[in-house]
Amino acid sequence: MGKEEAAAVESSTVVLAVNGKRYEAAGVDPSTSLLEFLRTQTPVRGGCGACVVLISKYDQATDEVTEYSASSCLTLLHSVDRCSVITSEGIGNTKDGYHPVQKRLAGFHASHCGFCTPGMCMSIFSTLVKADKAAGRPNPQAGFSKLTTSEAEKAVSGNLCRCTGYRPIVDACKSFASDVDLEDLGLNCFWKKGAEPAEVSKLPGYNSGAICTFPEFLKSEIKSALKQADDVPIAVSNDGWYHPKSIEELHRLFDSNWFDENSVKIVASNTGSGVYKDQDLYDKYIDIKGIPELSVINIGLP
Repeated sequence: MGKEEAAAVESSTVVLAVNGKRYEAAGVDPSTSLLEFLRTQTPVRGGCGACVVLISKYDQATDEVTEYSASSCLTLLHSVDRCSVITSEGIGNTKDGYHPVQKRLAGFHASHCGFCTPGMCMSIFSTLVKADKAAGRPNPQAGFSKLTTSEAEKAVSGNLCRCTGYRPIVDACKSFASDVDLEDLGLNCFWKKGAEPAEVSKLPGYNSGAICTFPEFLKSEIKSALKQADDVPIAVSNDGWYHPKSIEELHRLFDSNWFDENSVKIVASNTGSGVYKDQDLYDKYIDIKGIPELSVINIGLP
């Protein structure tokens, strides 16, 4: 592949942090999902309903970490290279103690059969992390977050509960909201409704930022890797995973000799794999999440 065809080749090793611990995966098939890696290479197992994780990415240019929740069964491992992944076991467990989200879900009788609970925990935790980092919001009183009740109602909109117990689940999430009226929340084990006052001090305490979402060692590795790659014209991989950083680089990939529309799949979040079971048909993937122009929506006439 010539320079005009985007010639630089990166290491095929995927590096990521899982619950604060460093992991490497060398020579991994590009169709490998994050869930498959977690189940086979880490102590995490996560059944259906528990596959929701928090993924954090670091931008060296702005020195900022951004977080979002995702289904690990739909997330390709190569797409989280140099990312931090936190699972439900990472925010709280029997050995280290439970997180306030987990405690409040149990206290509001929101666990039901339990299959969906880990995923609910991670969606709520992700919503709290993003809300508490939002600029321009006043600091909440102790025990609450910067989350609003409106945001709380949408926090688990992407999760399914087959027990149809959304009311207590949403109540548990609302209990973190700075504008909630605790008296409006349903039955719980923290106070008897109508018999004693509802006070945030009776809820499991919550402090934002108690869990580090992106470890310092991974930031250092990213900074070091970027210094070594300053002269690289395009970021590609020798194991079938390509991640162009601009529209121009994407066009060069399309024009290169290796491109074959029958064996190459373009992916962003890869949610289509939940419907179309065609992972085995491709041996090359182009990840377009790194192209800024494809991650914005412009409304109105140019």
